[in-house]
Parts: sequence; C-alpha cells; structure tokens
Amino acid sequence: MRSSALKTGRRTSSRLLIATGSVLLPAAMAAAQDPAAPATEDAWKRQTEQRLADLEKTLTQKDAEIERLRLQVDNVAETQAAVRKDAETRGLWLPFSADPAAADETTTPPFFDVNKFAAKGDFPGSIRIPGSKTSVQIGGFAQVDSIFDFDRIGSPDSFVTNTIPTDIEGAGQTNFSVRQTRLFIKTVTPNEGWGPLTTYVEADFFGSNNTTELRLRHAYGEIGKDHRLLAGQTWSVFVDASVFPAVLDQQGAAGQMLTRRPQIRYTQTLRKGVDWAISVEDPTAQISNETTVEGEARARFPAFASNVRWTGDWGHLQLAGIARRLTFDPDQGPRENDYGWGLNFTGSLKVIDRDKVLFQVAGGQGIADYMNDTGGLGLDGVYDGDSLESLGVFGGVLAYQHWWNEKWDSNFVYSYATVDNTDAQPSDAYHAAQYVAANLRWHPAERVMVGAEYLFGIREDKDGDTGSANRVQVSFQYKF
Repeated sequence: MRSSALKTGRRTSSRLLIATGSVLLPAAMAAAQDPAAPATEDAWKRQTEQRLADLEKTLTQKDAEIERLRLQVDNVAETQAAVRKDAETRGLWLPFSADPAAADETTTPPFFDVNKFAAKGDFPGSIRIPGSKTSVQIGGFAQVDSIFDFDRIGSPDSFVTNTIPTDIEGAGQTNFSVRQTRLFIKTVTPNEGWGPLTTYVEADFFGSNNTTELRLRHAYGEIGKDHRLLAGQTWSVFVDASVFPAVLDQQGAAGQMLTRRPQIRYTQTLRKGVDWAISVEDPTAQISNETTVEGEARARFPAFASNVRWTGDWGHLQLAGIARRLTFDPDQGPRENDYGWGLNFTGSLKVIDRDKVLFQVAGGQGIADYMNDTGGLGLDGVYDGDSLESLGVFGGVLAYQHWWNEKWDSNFVYSYATVDNTDAQPSDAYHAAQYVAANLRWHPAERVMVGAEYLFGIREDKDGDTGSANRVQVSFQYKF
C-alpha cells in the first residue's frame, strides 16, 4: 500500500510539472516578445495560478478515481482468495487462482473460457464436468404417437396382442400419446486401476395405471474394460435387446424375449469380437393358481443367466441360457417347487448396403415372464392345488430393415408366441399370438424422425377362440 501511494505521488508531481510547463512556457515566450508585458504581469500571474489550481484539482480527482479502481481490484483478489479457501474446506474446486502474484490468471481468469465448462467429453455427445475426469451425457427424445385403432384392444398406447379380446367385437378409437418420451443420463469416468466407470439412468413415462408418471427403465453402474462388473437394473443377460426391430410401436414383437431385471453381472472379453457374460438376477416368478387355493409365488434363489456374443463386420450372433427355480407357497399344505430353464439364439446379419436381418428363436420351461407378450400373465407355472407345473413357451421373431436412400427406411416384422397350456388353466387362458408390423420412416434432419406404421395382431385362447386387431400409428420423434 505504501509503495502504491509513493507511485501515485510521483505520477501526480510529474503531471503537475508537465502541466506547469505547458502553461508557463508559452506565456514566457509571449512576455519576451511583448514590451507591454510588465503592465499585465499581475493579471497574467492570477490567470496562471488559477489554471494551475484547476489542473491540480482535476489531477487529484483522477488520482482518487485510479486509487478507487485499484482498491476494487484488490477486493476482487481478496474475494477470490476467500472463496477459494471456503471451497477447499468444503472439498470443492474452483477454476481460478487467488494468488495476486499470478497476474496473468487474475487479469484473465480461466473461467471466462466457456470450454472450461463445456469441454468435449471422452465419448460421443458428452461434455466434461469441470474439475473432474467425468464425462456426462444427457439425452433422450420427445415423441408423440397418433394411434388409430380399427378394432377394440385393451392397450391404447402400445400394441399388446395379449389384450386383444377374443369373446367380443368392438369399435376402435383414436388416441394421442407422449408416453414414449424418454430421458437418460450417462457418465463415464476413467479409472487407471480398474478401467472406465460407467453409470446409466433412463426413464420413460409408462407409469402404472395408464398414467404419464415416470417409469424407471435402467439404473446401473459398470466398471472395467476387458473384465467388467455391472450392478443395477438393465436388460437381462438372457435377452438380446439389440435385435429389437425399429418399429414405432412401444411394445414390439409378441414373441421377443425382452425384460429388464435387477442383477449383478460379470462380462469378460475372451478375444476380439467375442464376449462372455454371466449374471445372478431378480428371480421373481409369475404363477397362476386355482381360485379356491390361497397362497403366493416365492423366489428362494436367484435366477442364473449367461450368454456368449460374437461380433464382426457382418453383424452379430448371441446364444444365451437361463436357469431358475419356481416356488409356490400355499397357505395350507406343503410348499411346491419346479424348475425353469430357457435357450435364446439371436442375431443380426448385414446384407445389401445398410440393410440387415434380425432374428430370434427362443424356448424353454417356466420363463414366460421373460417374453414380451406373456410377461405379467402368470404363465411361468400353474399350481392346481396339489402340484406346481412350469409351462413351456416358445417365441420367434424375424425382421428386415431396408434403406430406400439416406433419409428413408422401412421395417418389416413377423413374430409368433405360444404357451403350452395345462388342464388346470381356464378355457380363456392365453395360448398363442401373432404380431405383424410394417412401417415407413423419414429422417428429414439430424435427430428428427417422422414415421407411419401398420400393425396387425391375433390372439388365440386355450379353447381355440381368437380375436384380431388392426392399427395405424403415426409418430414424430425429436432426439436431444
């Protein structure tokens, strides 16, 4: 502060000398040339003194303003130091230096560079979180579906063939829905010891009771590269979500194995293009029972699933298996058990240009809740009052995607699902379903899709009764 005051005084003296010279020198020269100068000496002195006083006053005001600005700069540095000290005690990070000696940092603080806050992340579409190694991506899409049903169906927002009535006929309806709208957050953090740490949370608006409440789809973390450990809720190891056809319909193919389960999973890269995964998963089973029998399904042991996946330029193949134990605990009588198992062979094969074929062939016992159309119907097994019997299921999917040009594509899907019924089931129990979809999609701009789709489905009951439904759906999707 003392040094600063000395510098200010020197500046003031220099300015005063210069100003004095600029006033006295012209006046002295004029006096030397003008014989009448002595007569006006008193007036000249008064004018000079007044000018000097005015200049000194002006310079004093300027110096005061400079000193005020200097004090403000000092206050900024002190504030930065105080904020940084507080942040450090809280375990936070601030992107500037509070050291007054670092003139280049305090003059042009790094936080004025927007790239410090929006720097490119380590994976596509992500940004780096300031002060950390974590890259984060926020994404999803907004979608509206315009749905026109020609026949009665119990699912207005999704084409669920198990809701097609087989005992009555009725008129369809028009419905607009935004429930497919989706939001996700993904992070990736490098880790030298274990490999990258990935977290992922995703939700849509297919809440319970046909509301637009948020529904959690995925919530998991995974760490590692060639050896990966995952814990949370995501697609079961038994299913292959990558063969889900590009349909506008939220539900998708009737016979597709498609379920998300809380799980603990280990994945290992055996060699380039070959991965092996194994998991212990939520074992909740869905069992039907005679109306005269009181009791409930139990899950005493987790389900075990595993798959091997081959990937190449030609596409991919995956073979998966699952094993589980079904238990029904009646209020009266002994506990009954049975076993469930399944195999699922899936793949995608590239053909001409961008075209590809998707397929799935799956079957087993006691795994109906893993299949798209039969999940939630209590078809894993049936308890007839004496014993528990698991039900056989089969699901097949065949789809073809064709690109007409860079902005137009079509998808054609056929799927079949069936359940082996028992005598203990009622006559109107679900037996089989067929699902057909064909669409035309337009991609006019990046992240924008407009499409129209025709859907047809048939449900068949145990007693042979059938029902069918036709639907046209027009969708608009905007990704972010």
